Amino acid sequence: MISSTVAAREAVATLVGAGVRTFVLCPGSRSAPLAIALAEAERAGAVRLHVETDERVAGFVALGFGTQNVPTAVVTTSGSAVANLHPAAEEALHAAVPILFLTADRPHDMRGVRASQTTDHLAVLGGSVLHSVDIPTDTPNLRALRNQLMRAVRVALGVGFAGGRGAGPVHINMAFREPLVERTPWESAKADCMTGSTETKTHNANPEQEKRTVVVAGPSRVLASEERAQEFADSLGQIPVLAEPSSLLRALPQAVTAHPLLLSSELGKQIERVVVIGHPTLTREVAALLANEAVEVIVVDDQPTYTDVSGNSARVVDLVDLPAWLSIDIPWYQEWQRASIKARRYLHNAQPQMDFPTVARAISSSDVTTMLGASSIIREVNLYADCPGKVFAANRGLAGIDGTVSTSLGIALASHEPVRVVVGDLTFIHDLGALVRTCGQSESVDLQVVVVDDAGGSLFATLEYGAGEVTTFDRVFRAAKELDFAAFAQAVGEHVSFRRASGNPASLAAEMDAFAGGIEVFVVELGREEMSEMRAKRLEWREQIMDLL
Repeated sequence: MISSTVAAREAVATLVGAGVRTFVLCPGSRSAPLAIALAEAERAGAVRLHVETDERVAGFVALGFGTQNVPTAVVTTSGSAVANLHPAAEEALHAAVPILFLTADRPHDMRGVRASQTTDHLAVLGGSVLHSVDIPTDTPNLRALRNQLMRAVRVALGVGFAGGRGAGPVHINMAFREPLVERTPWESAKADCMTGSTETKTHNANPEQEKRTVVVAGPSRVLASEERAQEFADSLGQIPVLAEPSSLLRALPQAVTAHPLLLSSELGKQIERVVVIGHPTLTREVAALLANEAVEVIVVDDQPTYTDVSGNSARVVDLVDLPAWLSIDIPWYQEWQRASIKARRYLHNAQPQMDFPTVARAISSSDVTTMLGASSIIREVNLYADCPGKVFAANRGLAGIDGTVSTSLGIALASHEPVRVVVGDLTFIHDLGALVRTCGQSESVDLQVVVVDDAGGSLFATLEYGAGEVTTFDRVFRAAKELDFAAFAQAVGEHVSFRRASGNPASLAAEMDAFAGGIEVFVVELGREEMSEMRAKRLEWREQIMDLL
């Protein structure tokens, strides 16, 4: 846990480094860490500090600064002090004036228990700011703190996609736990404010420095068309692309097969710079790479905002400025390509079984527009389908399983083309209502719903809970349901047909492609496996591919 003094100093240094150098302070107890940090920063010549005793006055003083293009932060203590900021917040919101309301609060465990001067700060200003963030006492590290503060500044200043509504007020609520004061002086205040951090190990990103670079890609709005993706490929050159199934960059010749496995090889250890495009949140291997402090992470700004979960990014850049950061190492790129080919050959030569990898490869060979559920199937495609390869649709904004069939229905209605959606049994059951026709609605649609029936939430078997006790896993994670798929299809009505896969993995792709149109439920039965068997099978595949590398 970060001490209150360290958190306050980091907040001041980060804001100053981001261009907010003017502060209006109202004295208070809970805000003491911020007040002392600001006093020390003022003595060091790093900030301009103005003190008021009335929070309402302070808010409007900050508003005046903002109207003169001087971004300003207002610092207050907790309780009714925050409510007095509301009039200035309303004016700033409707006049598009940048203000940062930096309010001190008690820890979360002291809220709602009638602690003194404690109320819901976010609710007080919630409708009057463009953005609000509640930073807890136990923020895991200073990177995470900086990440939240920098995002708030970008919104306030109207920078990037997150600031697309223009400038305006934002609210940063920081919880401080006792002790609120430490007696050690902030001797490096000036230097810290110049660099934007109290940490000495922050990235000094330099695009002119050649580094072994990979691109990590998820679904993206800045590269949302095949034409733009191809333009990007032409400018990219020979740099490995680690693309999720729903990223358009998956179709590029630079895309690498089985990239989560390759990240665990020696090649993964040699990465020095990562360029993040879109919203890649599918695998823990990628998450670990992006959180690695030894790796320089460059993030491309995207809608609705850029992806930086760990707070490890060294720089956020616009797509047009990205080429400066793309370092090409041709021999190293060729190593990635050779490893990708080895993985692809192994997968092609493996004896097919009726399992998730086989389903993943079968649906990847089809030209039909295909949507993937958010559980096992999209991860299996990510691991075992060819790259360069097919790009899939998927709900990756929040990556939940709800509404997957309904979304694919919308895609089919909009495109007037056949659509296939591939889901697990639980994802299908979650959205049964999508197949029930509304009375008087006769618009035709061609939608094939492929249900991979593995008797519940097998995805959890691949995570740490899957290594636990079997009875507990089956009860609270697998949660298998009893549903007669054929009877359901018949009950819905004659507009829904039903087929079941033969169980022959060699003919699975051809059987699915025999879809004759309309709405069809096509069930692929994988059967029930114990979690230890599921884990062992996945581990065996990984080890065999890793041995080739």
